[in-house]
Amino acid sequence: MKQNDYQGNFLSLLFIVLVYFFTRNYYSPFFWGILGLLLLLAFLKEENRLFAWVVISFFGGNFIVIYLDKFIDGMVADPFFRVIINQILFTIPILSMCYVIKQFNKRLSFFLKKPESFSILYIVLLFIVTGFLLLYLIKDGFDVFFSILTFSLIHATVQEVIWRGILLTQMIKITSETRAILFTSLAFSVNTTLFGFSTAVLLIYLILGWIFGFLTTKYKSILPAILVHWVVLLFSFLNGWIQLPIL
Repeated sequence: MKQNDYQGNFLSLLFIVLVYFFTRNYYSPFFWGILGLLLLLAFLKEENRLFAWVVISFFGGNFIVIYLDKFIDGMVADPFFRVIINQILFTIPILSMCYVIKQFNKRLSFFLKKPESFSILYIVLLFIVTGFLLLYLIKDGFDVFFSILTFSLIHATVQEVIWRGILLTQMIKITSETRAILFTSLAFSVNTTLFGFSTAVLLIYLILGWIFGFLTTKYKSILPAILVHWVVLLFSFLNGWIQLPIL
């Protein structure tokens, strides 16, 4: 295996470990890991150095999200708007990563475009979503439906832009497509704390992350992953498996 492959695999695994420390509030080992990453920058090849800075900007953006969310929590009374604003705040790590990538004069993503080919997948998903939404409208009314629909769409979009749109692209550059899908799926599952920390949730999101990554690389676009992610969230909400804190 080439030195560049070793560096790429090491950085990808380090990212997963840092995500674990960050989401579980183990800030002491997290900051030691970030310090070690900064010290490694001088010894990394350009693509790996770019990924290291993307990782740093990812966590920097997430720290800003945490503090802004606490500020907004005391300013906005409506719980629905607090949840929606929280999701919109995740554009901050997106913008911070985009800024770093542009500073290296590199392509932001392989996948921020329309799919290369049309698939029966879209038709199937359309029928599934339409059926569930009609059933839910009849059962619980428009207000609850609109809340779930809006949250699911925003959450799916920002998460897929981060994980498949940006991070998957950067990992492909330093490892390989297969390993990049695996690494981003692991990090994605560890990072998903919205629905708890249980082993079952982690395994479910690991599998979902792999599916989203596979769809993204197969169709050369994050749009299929966004649609499937959106449908999965809708299906989970409508079946009562997960609930918004406002409902």
